[in-house]
Amino acid sequence: MRQRTTGSEAPGAEVIDINIININMKLAFLILSILGAGPEVTGQAVSSAVEIVTIYSQNEKFYVKSIPFDNEAPSLRGKTYVYEKGNAAPLYIVERGFALVGDGNDKLILSNNGEVIFYAVSWGVNEAQEGLKSVNVYKKGKLIKSFTKTDITGCDENKERCDLIYSNYDEVVDKEKSGFGASNYRKVFKDGVDEKERFLSDFPIFSSDDAVYLVDSKKKVHIFDLKEGSLIRSDSFDNIFEQIRNKGRNDKTELQTFRSPTFLKFPKLKNGKPAQESLADYIGMKAIAPNNINDEQYKQYSFSIDGYISRDGGFEIEDIEMDAELPRAKIIEFFKANKFDSSSVPAPFEKWHIGDKYFYFRKRDDRLARQEMRQEQIKQRQEFEKRLTSESIKGVYIPKDLGECFIELDKLLKEVDRKEMQSLSKREDMIRYHHGLGTWIRNNWGLWGGSRLQKYFADKGITHPEEMSSVVLFHYHDWLNGRKEAWKDWEKNPVGR
Repeated sequence: MRQRTTGSEAPGAEVIDINIININMKLAFLILSILGAGPEVTGQAVSSAVEIVTIYSQNEKFYVKSIPFDNEAPSLRGKTYVYEKGNAAPLYIVERGFALVGDGNDKLILSNNGEVIFYAVSWGVNEAQEGLKSVNVYKKGKLIKSFTKTDITGCDENKERCDLIYSNYDEVVDKEKSGFGASNYRKVFKDGVDEKERFLSDFPIFSSDDAVYLVDSKKKVHIFDLKEGSLIRSDSFDNIFEQIRNKGRNDKTELQTFRSPTFLKFPKLKNGKPAQESLADYIGMKAIAPNNINDEQYKQYSFSIDGYISRDGGFEIEDIEMDAELPRAKIIEFFKANKFDSSSVPAPFEKWHIGDKYFYFRKRDDRLARQEMRQEQIKQRQEFEKRLTSESIKGVYIPKDLGECFIELDKLLKEVDRKEMQSLSKREDMIRYHHGLGTWIRNNWGLWGGSRLQKYFADKGITHPEEMSSVVLFHYHDWLNGRKEAWKDWEKNPVGR
């Protein structure tokens, strides 16, 4: 475990032996958006480290301590305690965790009376889910207000790029002189950076006298009443700078870092037996390994499960999905009745979330299992043939040719996305979308599992799904730049991209 502290120390406060590291250097693994290239990213960052976050109110009379139950961020999983300094018993508990992610511009702020928690999320927001919107305000443990980025900034995200919190890091910080990525990192500005940009780099969001000042990517300052969580007013940064230039500060912050528990497989039972084999015996089936060539002759059954493993080894199911033929009630009973190995969960965490883990089985009788597989293969062939002519698969319309791909992409993508693609100097630059939008195309238009679009390409000699999606992306650049009929020339002579 490693501890570090930022912010001012209160007189007489205990000083812990720590490594002081600027929060802006906190690393997270970014998850690509659908485009794979734009700055707008949603989803969770997943890290090999997990942190208990402690934030003090500006007057340092109260503090909030947030303990996560997973290594994703942002995430609702966890538990948060609010204390009055010097009192060991919490004032109240919030049934969620608060994480600081991304470039450090996320902000967790506690009011000076300890009653209100203000949480701004600059990365990985989910505007449709309460608690994971851009700004979330809790009072005495209950969510009382939430704001989307559009609510605050007024940004039309279909037409423009905008961020909740201003960031100029790459433009103003000399990474080499700062020791970027090193443990002794110390921010050093590039020569010539003016006072305003230095201030914005240090304090794009801060609190002062129970008010929160948040500067968005358009340099507009949004002022919140921290006691009530309401948005009071907005003004341009240039207009308000003189009023706030001496107010910027970082609240005292302590981060306790632990190695995140890793569960490549579902944990064994307390008695050391593998969970899958024990469950197979319990339900009268045989456990198998996925993609085992020896088991390909048998019909396989599977289910996925996720939930929390507690310190005592108990398991609390959050979600479970399984093939209809499996004995659902008995499988659930197995997880409720047994204790599992929880030794990898650090002591401060009362429980830990285990993401989707898959279990695979087959019938014990070899002859019956092979007979089931033959019937399954017939069913799969019939399903595949059906997919080759279906207009839609799982509710998604499947284009019948290259031209229809572009019509559907025009519907799918935002105006700002289309303009960015259109502005690329050459079609080959569309390769930057191969792992974002390209992945969406391959998965949702049936290029792996069979579809009429897959057949369309296969009939023209394009057999690999990644090559198919590249054809779509490269020729979409032509479409966006006014060459609406160019794809028909490719159709007459379909050579690669």
